Amino acid sequence: MIEIDDRLSEKFHQQMDGIYAQDEEQHLCLIAQSYSICENSIAVLSNLRIGKSHIFFGKSCSILGLGKPNTIQTVDSVWEEEIYNRIHPDDWKKRCLQELTFFRKISSSHSKESFSWYLENTMRMCGKDGKFHYWKHRIFYFSGNGQQGISYSLCLYNLTSEDSEAAYLINTMTGERKILPTDENQLLSAREKIILQMIQTGTSSKTIAEQLKISKHTVDRHRQNIITKLRVNNTIEACHKAKRLGMID
Repeated sequence: MIEIDDRLSEKFHQQMDGIYAQDEEQHLCLIAQSYSICENSIAVLSNLRIGKSHIFFGKSCSILGLGKPNTIQTVDSVWEEEIYNRIHPDDWKKRCLQELTFFRKISSSHSKESFSWYLENTMRMCGKDGKFHYWKHRIFYFSGNGQQGISYSLCLYNLTSEDSEAAYLINTMTGERKILPTDENQLLSAREKIILQMIQTGTSSKTIAEQLKISKHTVDRHRQNIITKLRVNNTIEACHKAKRLGMID
């Protein structure tokens, strides 16, 4: 019996080694698909470095009227627009601020232990029946092999009967659970908001530098920091997002 168990164990590990030896994105896709099947959830795996997402539709997608159960959709974006458009406007702002705060917290940490944390929050999403239902949203971040910082995100959407105004950080290694404080004023500095406001009016970097009495290099650095903090592709998207979040007029 022991010999049989040993052989089974060896075969299992050989299989797992084969999986881990595959492309890391394919491996994470298997994890996302497993969640969608086991939890009937909608799972979204995003490659943040190339701007691509894989959406795995579990059975609960029928409540929203999105996709078909047990199917996969790939989009050239890290923002699952069809899902975002179903979120209640008030909850969209709340969820966005929470996610940006969590992203900044993980990306600014130099410890690999930070990837043991995930974010959990609740939001209302409009179903195909026209009514809003509560959904639990969880987001995990992963680093890439040989990469610094965050390379992938995994978002999970599950129906829930609970509503919570707060967002929670949960440690998968210790079970610790704590509230994530969010403050839109901490996401962008006062100087970054001023520069973004000027960008929105069409002011060039050179003119911004002259008016603020700083170098153009400093302005360009602020522009890149704004894009990174708001997780957008360019300053046009940054202006649009910051305006929706009430950061600029």
